[in-house]
This record gives sequence, structure tokens and C-alpha cells, in this order.
Amino acid sequence: MLDLALKNISKQRTRTLLTVIGIVIGITAIVALGSFAEGINAMVNKELGAIAGKIIVTQKDSGGAMTAYAGSDITQEQLDNIKSIPGVDDAVPMVWYMPRGAGLGQGMPSWFAIGIDISKLDVMLGKNIVIEDGSRFEPGEHDVAIVGTTVAENLNVKVGDFFTVKDRDFLVTGVVEKTDIQDVDSGVIVPIEDLQSLIGKENSYQMVYVIPEDPQLSESVADEINSQDDTLSAMSSKDLARQVSEIIDTVRIFTFGVGAVAAFVGGLGVMNTMIMAVIERKRELGVMKAIGATRRLLLVQILTESSAISLIGGLVGLFLGWLVSFGFGFFTGGMINGVVTPGLALGSLAFALALGVFGGLYPAWKAAGLDPVDALRG
Repeated sequence: MLDLALKNISKQRTRTLLTVIGIVIGITAIVALGSFAEGINAMVNKELGAIAGKIIVTQKDSGGAMTAYAGSDITQEQLDNIKSIPGVDDAVPMVWYMPRGAGLGQGMPSWFAIGIDISKLDVMLGKNIVIEDGSRFEPGEHDVAIVGTTVAENLNVKVGDFFTVKDRDFLVTGVVEKTDIQDVDSGVIVPIEDLQSLIGKENSYQMVYVIPEDPQLSESVADEINSQDDTLSAMSSKDLARQVSEIIDTVRIFTFGVGAVAAFVGGLGVMNTMIMAVIERKRELGVMKAIGATRRLLLVQILTESSAISLIGGLVGLFLGWLVSFGFGFFTGGMINGVVTPGLALGSLAFALALGVFGGLYPAWKAAGLDPVDALRG
């Protein structure tokens, strides 16, 4: 029956091709947007894993993304107050510098500088992450840097080279092993004092990592920081996870909206194609009924043809969406990579198949109800 279905849909190649293209566009959009959401989710899970149990403190209303850290301004007095809060084990200040048009991606930087006290580096990297090549610089050293794997590979940077941050050269002393954590792999870690002077924040910080004495109490410690200083915003890893989850859900809802449009347009396209096919093959279908074809056989035949059209479009759309997902890494400078999960792939194909069934139901019902005498009469 499948061979007959493929033979029938190939008779009107132009019409079938246009219908397939409509399905392809919808499925490509679904897979591409879905892979973007999955890519964000994968990236964030890695990042949240690195800061699990920690609290991120920034100035209120300065935003949470790295591009917004430039507007955050935490004073030394505020840092001391945070350290004195009961339940706080340590508070590590940091500053950031994100260049514009620094190479890879379309408007996205391929690296960003992080200023931190080198003796507190494990707070950011984690104790299990090691220097793959070279070594860390020592406390008190200046104009030195440690770079992430992405920076080293994409910009051809190695130990002993000089890396320029805002017109200042830093000697690369080490390369961090690949972690799949964006803040580490694309980071250029330099002494905090050096970066403070470069960005004009000699007496302030942009962000503070707070390590609670008990990770289980991170939310209560964050609440205490917020209550003591209403100019600061303290967020635990759980708070960040909730915020990111809302963003990802919004992207998924948008993807569902695109899918709904694809369902309407694609379903109508399939329906139109199959109605025309039934009309053109009315005599042929009449002959089939006259020689014993049942209503069920004709119903299944037309649904097989409509499903085949949609499934072909779904497979092509899945392939194109998979290609587009690779482009996200380029357009975001490697910060977000599209991820086509098995669930997304199977879901998109199931959706395409559902479009074929939906679009073929009415034409199939019409074909199954044909009177053989009327059909043969023409």
C-alpha cells in the first residue's frame, strides 16, 4: 500500500512539492526554535551546576546577564556587611569586562575578562577543575591571565602568549581544561585589581559570590542579604533556576505557537492536495470500489498518501532544523549551541505525521463514501 501511495503522490509532482515545502517550513521552525530552547537549558544546567549552593549578589535593577554587570556597583562597605551576615562563610567579589565585536559570532564576543582574587579561584572554577597547560598565576602578580579552552582554541592562544584586554597586555600563564561551562571556557581570568583599574572601578565590584556555611540555607541567607540592603539583589542558584525555567518555558510556548500556525497552514495544504487528488482520481477510485475495494481500504489508502507527504516534509524539516541548530553556536559566539534531543526529533516527526492525518481525514472520508456508479459515470 505504501508503494501505491508513493506512486500516486508522485503523479502531481509540483502540487506535492509545494505541499511538502509548507510542511518543511513549519517543522524546520519547530526544530530550530526547540533546539535553541534545549541549548539554553543545557547551558544553564551546566552553569547552575557550577554555582550550586552559592549566592550571586549584584546591584538591584542592574540585571542578571553579564552585559548588565557593567551597571552593577557594589562598594567595599557593602561587601564587608555581606561577610558579617550570620551564615555567610565567604564572599568573593568579581568584576567583568565584555568587549564588543571581539571576533566570533554576530555581535557576540568570543571571550570576556573576569577579575578575581586568584586565591579564591576555586570558588568560580570548582576544586575538580584543573589547569590543563601551564599554571595559575600567584597572588600579588599583575598583568597575567588564565584563559579558557574556547579562548585558547578559537583565538589560537597558548601559554607564554600575550592577550590584550582593553589595550593592556596580559601574559598567559595557563589554560583551563574544557568544562562546558561558558563562564570558564570563554573566560580570560586576570587579577581583580588589574581589571578594576581598566574598567574604572578601583573601589567597587560588579558581582559577589557568596558561599553560605550550609548550602541548604542558601535561600535564607539570600533573603537576609536582601532584607539588610535594599539596593542589592541576592539570588540563590534555586532562584536563578526558577527564573531561567520561566524564560525557557516562554521560548517553548513560542515554539508551540509556531507549531500551531504550521498545523493550520500545513494541514490545509495537505487537505487541499488530497481533495484535488480525490477529484482527479474519482473514476480510478470508482473502479476500485466496483471490483471490491472496501470503504476501509480507500480510507487507509488516502490517509497513507497524506501521511507520506507530511512525513517526507517532516524528515526534510528535521534535517534543515538540525542544520540551523548548528548555526546558533556561530551566531552566539559559541555561548549557546542548539541541541536537537531525541524527544524533539521524534516529537517533530510525530507532529508532521499528525498534520498528514488531519489533512487527509476529510478527503479520505469523501473517497470512502464514493458511489462506484456515480464515480464511473464521471
